[in-house]
Amino acid sequence: MSGSPEAVRDALVPRLAAALGVDDALVTDDLELATLGLSSLELMELVYDVEDDLGVTFREEELAGATTVGTLVAAMAADVDAAGAA
Repeated sequence: MSGSPEAVRDALVPRLAAALGVDDALVTDDLELATLGLSSLELMELVYDVEDDLGVTFREEELAGATTVGTLVAAMAADVDAAGAA
């Protein structure tokens, strides 16, 4: 299991882009989550899909502080790393 931000981004961005109806290239690290137009439930469904892909459970309290795609990816990657170290 790879906890690199790139691996997490590769799992998250295509799903996020599909949910938004945009090209993957438009989902950048500085994109504000609050401006996406997704409900919190829709966003968490995407996160659960990435959990399934990577075989890890993310800590919701860590993800709650994410404000951009980049900070969400970083929080998710940290959880993957922590799970791999356990």
